[in-house]
Amino acid sequence: MEPNSIYKMDCLEGISSLPDSSIHLCVTSPPYNLGNTAKKKKIVYNTYKDDKDFLEYIAWLRSIFTALWDKLTDDGRVCINIGDQQNGSIPTSVFISSFLIDIGYKPFTTIIWNKSQVSNRTSWGSWLSPSSPSFPTPFEYILVFYKNSRKLIHKGESDLTREEFITNSLALWSFPPETKMKKFGHPAMFPEELPRRLIKMFSYKGDVVLDPFAGCGTTLKVAKDLGRQFIGFEIDDKYIQIAVDRINGN
Repeated sequence: MEPNSIYKMDCLEGISSLPDSSIHLCVTSPPYNLGNTAKKKKIVYNTYKDDKDFLEYIAWLRSIFTALWDKLTDDGRVCINIGDQQNGSIPTSVFISSFLIDIGYKPFTTIIWNKSQVSNRTSWGSWLSPSSPSFPTPFEYILVFYKNSRKLIHKGESDLTREEFITNSLALWSFPPETKMKKFGHPAMFPEELPRRLIKMFSYKGDVVLDPFAGCGTTLKVAKDLGRQFIGFEIDDKYIQIAVDRINGN
């Protein structure tokens, strides 16, 4: 399995095929499972059906990050962009953090991505009453974990500027969400700014960056732009072609 490639494979199968200790950084955003918990906001992928039972969904994610453990270098990092469900009443981020720690991953930090966007601000719950108010969340989490060594033990070249380090070392990031999802035909994409900050803050030039849920290839494109190697897995032919075109600058 060669780097600088996107493979049409189920991510669990793909991760299992990777050489051990070959991945320096994983930057990804798994499906949010909204098809099962928020029918009015159902995200429809071209192939993947986003409607698992919640505990089945968590067990599925756990199996993926369990498989990833041996594939990370000792100083490998994992960055997971995720939002909680149903206005915070289903704390998906807590479940993910819990099973990562149980696997053996160690917490590095939690970054709040302030999207300054609420899709349905009129969802008040009990209007003007403390009976059952609703709290729409205009933010998402970026959970950052590491394998064994918090400090990078392999040598490499940083490409961080002074301004980037000062700004991005604050665990509150404010930038808008992706605005071109209709253009790319994908219902759930993060903007290039998210992997750009993570890749520069948590890896050296030349390191191998993995996105097991590659989608339209945002992480992979940014990794290439920043002089990193990349590997992605995706099951949808349409998204793979879009990713390849983006990576190649088309």
